[in-house]
Amino acid sequence: MTHTPHWSVQRQATDCLGVSERTLHRWRSAGLLKPGEHFRRKFPSPNSPLLYHLERCEEAMNHACARPWQQLERAPQCSREKLKRR
Repeated sequence: MTHTPHWSVQRQATDCLGVSERTLHRWRSAGLLKPGEHFRRKFPSPNSPLLYHLERCEEAMNHACARPWQQLERAPQCSREKLKRR
């Protein structure tokens, strides 16, 4: 059984989450990823590398992408006659 660590370095986080380092930076700046919950410094230094909690980041991504069904785009209506002509 493989054990996945809770906190991963930024490069591993980008690979696992399928996003770029720039995207992670934008999400941190926008407040989608919160310090202490989704990411933290490896050491208490401003230049220390960031670590990401992959499960929590994925949950934040899913929550941000989820929309109520009322807000989903509707497909244009096609009449039966148009469908028959195809």
